[in-house]
Amino acid sequence: MCRLLAFSSLERKSFYDVVGTEFDKFVAMSSEHKDGWGYAHDGQILKDVNPARESDSLSQAKTEVLTDGALLHLRLASKGITVNIDNNHPFTHGTTTFMHNGTIRPGNTAEQFIADKYKGFLQGTTDSERFFYALLSQVDEHGLVEGVRSIVNLIRSNADYTALNIMVQTPDTLIAVCEFNEGNKAEWSAEDHYELRFTKRGSDMIVASTGWGNTDWDHLDNHQMLVVDRSTLEYSISSL
Repeated sequence: MCRLLAFSSLERKSFYDVVGTEFDKFVAMSSEHKDGWGYAHDGQILKDVNPARESDSLSQAKTEVLTDGALLHLRLASKGITVNIDNNHPFTHGTTTFMHNGTIRPGNTAEQFIADKYKGFLQGTTDSERFFYALLSQVDEHGLVEGVRSIVNLIRSNADYTALNIMVQTPDTLIAVCEFNEGNKAEWSAEDHYELRFTKRGSDMIVASTGWGNTDWDHLDNHQMLVVDRSTLEYSISSL
């Protein structure tokens, strides 16, 4: 389905400074993942329902926006889910920003895990936005890392899903989760479709979906979580 790209840096840079010309290869995947895009940084989100490769605003932002961390999401809408701005990722609340790749069935599975105080913030119809507010609810209860682990395992135990791949960024931490259902390949375009890869380049950490030439990066295996300390770029990998 969708494609995910995130970075955290010890300096304020543009996405293009961090990823280089490979950034254009990532954006080119919007010829398939064509149902909009979203770019989140510093609590701000730029979104469009048109393909990223056709966007003048993204072409401008990729070099002009300077930040120490950002998330970029290319959307291919799950079957039956409306293409509109409210359904575009990333989603943000307070200082937490989130994006998801995969499909959860039933689409409202995560609602049972959303605390009452977050239910009024739902704007769209996606399984992903419900996943996000359920995640925030678990983070309130367990803390960031264990809250993320908890909600992934709760949804994994209560839903049919293709993938629960997510990236979560706060001012202090970047988290990536690789969790996909190897028994459900209906949405796969390649054998590595839902794999996540990461690389540390000097003062930058980059995490991304596959499909654009990042085959030599380190692998985040299925059922694993990557946690990056944004102040040092030290990281750990643990099982879900």
